[in-house]
Amino acid sequence: MFRVFSKPQAWRSMRASVVALAFAVTIVGANAQEAPPSDRSSFPDSGSNPQAAAPAGNTAWQSGYLFDFSTLGPASGIGQAMADSGVYFNGGETGILAGNIAGGAKQGAVFDNDFLLEIDLDMNRILGIPGAAMHIAVDDRVGGYYGKFSGSNTLTPQTFGPNEVLQFQELDWDQSLFDNHVLLLVGRQSPVQDFNSLPIACNFVFTNACSNFTSFFFNDSAAIAPASTWGARISLHPTLETYLRAGVYEDDPYAYSQASNLGNNWGLGHATGAFVPVELGYKSDFSTDPYPRVYAVGGFYDNSPYPDPLFNNAGLPLPLYGGTALNDQGRTSVYAMFQQMIWRPDLSETRRGLTLFGGAMFGSNQSEIRQYYQAGLSDQGPFASHPHDSINFLAMYQVFNQRLVESQTLLANQGGYTGTMNKGETDFELNYLWQIGAGVSVQPFVEYIIHPDQIGFATPNPRLPSSTTLGMQVAIALPDSLGLPVFVRKN
Repeated sequence: MFRVFSKPQAWRSMRASVVALAFAVTIVGANAQEAPPSDRSSFPDSGSNPQAAAPAGNTAWQSGYLFDFSTLGPASGIGQAMADSGVYFNGGETGILAGNIAGGAKQGAVFDNDFLLEIDLDMNRILGIPGAAMHIAVDDRVGGYYGKFSGSNTLTPQTFGPNEVLQFQELDWDQSLFDNHVLLLVGRQSPVQDFNSLPIACNFVFTNACSNFTSFFFNDSAAIAPASTWGARISLHPTLETYLRAGVYEDDPYAYSQASNLGNNWGLGHATGAFVPVELGYKSDFSTDPYPRVYAVGGFYDNSPYPDPLFNNAGLPLPLYGGTALNDQGRTSVYAMFQQMIWRPDLSETRRGLTLFGGAMFGSNQSEIRQYYQAGLSDQGPFASHPHDSINFLAMYQVFNQRLVESQTLLANQGGYTGTMNKGETDFELNYLWQIGAGVSVQPFVEYIIHPDQIGFATPNPRLPSSTTLGMQVAIALPDSLGLPVFVRKN
C-alpha cells in the first residue's frame, strides 16, 4: 500500500525556500489583535462568507501556554488585511521521530516530515459570489518507511506516504447554498477529511486513527491525502447538527507514482474506477452543546479491479506458483463511529473534559482488512493550568482477509519458518499532547503492536510477537502560531 519514492534534491531546496518565504511573509506587520483559539471549529461562522470566520478568542481558553507568539501580533496586521481582501493562509509543519526499541522486525528509527501550505480564497469578497470559496493546498513529505522496523505495514506515522513527491493536495471549488443547508465541493481532493473522520482522530500519531480507520483506505483504491484525484462531494444539512453526505471520486493509482502531480496526472487517462462513499451523522460542538458529540454511520463502494491476495490467474496460490495475480472486482465496507464528551470539571469557557470515542468497520469480498475495531479516551486539559494539553489513549484490533493470511503463511513457510501467520493485529497508543504555545505542540508517544502484520515482507515471521515504539511528534500550525485569521470550513 505504501511506497517510498525518490526525487531530485532540488525539491527539498525549494521546499525549504517555501517554508522560509511563508514564515518571512507572516512575521511582517503590526496592529496586534487577540488571537483566535486553536480549535476554530467550535465557533459559529461570521463574515461576508458564511464559511469565513476569524472569531475572537476568550481569555480562559487562551491561558496556559508556555509561550504564545500569536499574542505578540507580528502577523495580524498583514493577515487581517489579506482576510479583508478574501485571502487566508493555512498550513503548517509536522515532524515525527519514531524508533522501534523492542521486538518488531529489527531495531531502528525513522524521521518523517510533512509540510503543508494552503491558501483559502473567499470568493464572496473577491468576486462577489455568495457562499463560494476556493482551496489550494500543496503538500510535501520526506522520510523513511517505519514498517521495516516495527513489522507492521498498516500502522505507520501519519506523516508517511506518499513520500518524496510534491503534491497538489487540494484544488477545488467550495460552494454553500441555502444558508449552509447544502454544501458542494468539486475539484482535486481526497475523501479522507469528509468521511469516516472523527474530530479527535488526529490526537493520535499513527495511522490507526488519523484521520480515518486504517481499513478505510486499505480496503479501496481512493486517494489518500496528500494525494488527490478528481472528485465531488455534497453535504445536506436538514439541521445545524445533522447531515447526509455523499461523494464520488476517481480511482487513480498514478496519484502515488514518482511523478509529482503539480504538473502531471490532470486527465482521466489513468483512472481505474470510482470510489463512492456515503455517511449519515449527527455532530455538535461547543457553540451549541456543553458536551459535544459525533454519531455517524456510513459505507462505500469501490468498483476498481484489485489483485487477489492469494490466487493467480490460473486459480493457484501465487507464493507457490507465481504468475499474475487474479483480478478481483468491487469492494464494499460499512462502518459506525462515535465521539462523546462524557465529563467536564466545570462548564466555564475552557473546553476541559473527558471524551470517549470508538467505532467499527466491516469489509466485504476480498477486502484486505475484513474487520476493524477501535476505542479510546481523550482527557482535554488534564491540569487546570494547561487547558490545551491532552492525554490520549487508543486501542485498535483489525482482522485480515483469510486469503491474505494464507498467502503470508505460505511465504513464511517457504522462507523456513513454521507456523501460521496471525489473522489479526492489535495496537495500543498512549500519548501526551503538550501545547507549548498557540499552534505549537510537542507530543511524546508510545505504541505497542501485538502480532505485526508484516504485509509486503518477502519472508514474514509467524513468531514475531510484538513491537514497541517510542517517539515524538512536533507540530506547528501557521495561523494559530502567528495570530492569523483563518477560514473556517463547513463540511
